[in-house]
Amino acid sequence: MFFVAYVIVALACAAITIKTLVGYSTVSRVNKITISLLILFSWLSPLIFGWLKHLPLMNSKLYSVLSFVGYATFGFFFLVFILLLMRDVVWYAIYGIAKSMGFDSWSLNPKNISVLSFANRIVLLMALFLTGCALHEGTKFPEFNEIDITHKDLRNNYRVIQLSDLHIDRSTPVSKIYKLVETTNNLGADAIFLTGDIIDDDLGSISEQLEALKHLQAPLGVYVSIGNHELYNGLNTWLYKYEQMGFKVLLNKGVRLADDLYVGGVPDAFTANSNPQLNVNFMKTLDGSERDQYRILLSHNPELVNSISAFNFQLMLSGHTHGGQIFPFHIFVKKANEYLSGDYMVNGIHLHVSNGVGTWGPTMRLFAPSEITIINLLKKTN
Repeated sequence: MFFVAYVIVALACAAITIKTLVGYSTVSRVNKITISLLILFSWLSPLIFGWLKHLPLMNSKLYSVLSFVGYATFGFFFLVFILLLMRDVVWYAIYGIAKSMGFDSWSLNPKNISVLSFANRIVLLMALFLTGCALHEGTKFPEFNEIDITHKDLRNNYRVIQLSDLHIDRSTPVSKIYKLVETTNNLGADAIFLTGDIIDDDLGSISEQLEALKHLQAPLGVYVSIGNHELYNGLNTWLYKYEQMGFKVLLNKGVRLADDLYVGGVPDAFTANSNPQLNVNFMKTLDGSERDQYRILLSHNPELVNSISAFNFQLMLSGHTHGGQIFPFHIFVKKANEYLSGDYMVNGIHLHVSNGVGTWGPTMRLFAPSEITIINLLKKTN
């Protein structure tokens, strides 16, 4: 269903982009066809590269190059499409106002081919600039987001690290994983929490990346909650692999980290709804905890916070949204998930939604920087 919907939307967006860019221009027929095919390819590239990834002859290096170029093209034409829509809404509004006031100038008319061609070139240059900015943001090392939380149930101070949405696949540089692991380990965390979508590939294709990732360590352990991309890439395989790597998978269960600190985890909501053997069971997650403990819930989906209260959990850590990743996806992602990025207080619970470490699709971010979340849990002193 998702793929059918995506193809329909992609074809519609491609048709609008093609019509606006080359439909009303003096570009030669050959160039029109070439540009049209490039636009069509770019909008369908997420499906194309999802298919290419699983071809037997597609080695990691070749896939990395092809996917980077293909997804960057997709990101570029996505930005072109958004800028064209924004431009035309403003342009037609200004022209309509001017016309109603008796200034029906041909130089202002959106149907003026020469003016339209010039406006299209401006849009392409703006999209190229924004693509460069987004690629820089998407490929640079994540920023640190440090949060201090004080609570009466904490009798000691703790530091925990949240890493979310790494989306490790065969194109992820191994050196980048080693740097992430080394940096995280050096932050002095008592515990590390991975809140889903850690991987985005099949097990046999990312053995080197996993070898680097397994060196994540903290005195109180490394804990994982499941995201939707674990389901897409073989859930049972990844449940076993995470445990084999020394990570504790919290699937409707929890662990007592200290006398005053407890962490539990639930599966991704979509994953649970798609698998008859899974569900989201908050009460089961609390088994073994005490009411006077500070209790943390790891949930890939932030909207699950609406189903719980501070009576059960005081802090919930989520991801999934990527903070919107590429503006203006922020608008649609917020509408779909309610909580987009950052910190919220919901039913007395402190919710933190991480922008995540990695990217899905294009290695691009625009107004949604990647992050390593450092949370300082502090006892109340008065």
